[in-house]
Amino acid sequence: MEGDIAFFFLRDKPARALLAIRDLAPAYPSAVAKEIDSTVPHTLKILAEMERDGLVTSAPEGRIRRLDLTDRGQRAAAAISDLIEALASPSPSDRHLARLEEIVRESTALPREEAEVRIGPLRRDLARLMEAEDELLRKRAAALDSSIVAALGSGEEKVG
Repeated sequence: MEGDIAFFFLRDKPARALLAIRDLAPAYPSAVAKEIDSTVPHTLKILAEMERDGLVTSAPEGRIRRLDLTDRGQRAAAAISDLIEALASPSPSDRHLARLEEIVRESTALPREEAEVRIGPLRRDLARLMEAEDELLRKRAAALDSSIVAALGSGEEKVG
């Protein structure tokens, strides 16, 4: 698997360099090197490999070269950003919401009265989470709150 472009981006400096090119306006090799805390010669090797693989283009701009991502480079940068986000440690609020979701799931098999006692009070916690700055967290909390309301409002023997 030596030389495989996918494994190239599993290394820190190339992934950060690709993101730096995307985020810097304009992007130049020395600015990318500074952004990724690398030497210019090492960064130039990374950039040459990216250009060879069709991820980056470079064009002279005076005495320096301007870097731009190709369409493929844009897609790769977006995928790396998504991967970083997916692998990021969940916030305490995310962990709390995940625990609440687990409690609600576990309660679906309980008799209605027992489930009401168990999941009814969760709505207070969800109200706080629905005021969070994180839009995705707010939406997840609202969806869970709606499912609790629906479960508690039904006249079935079991919740869910």
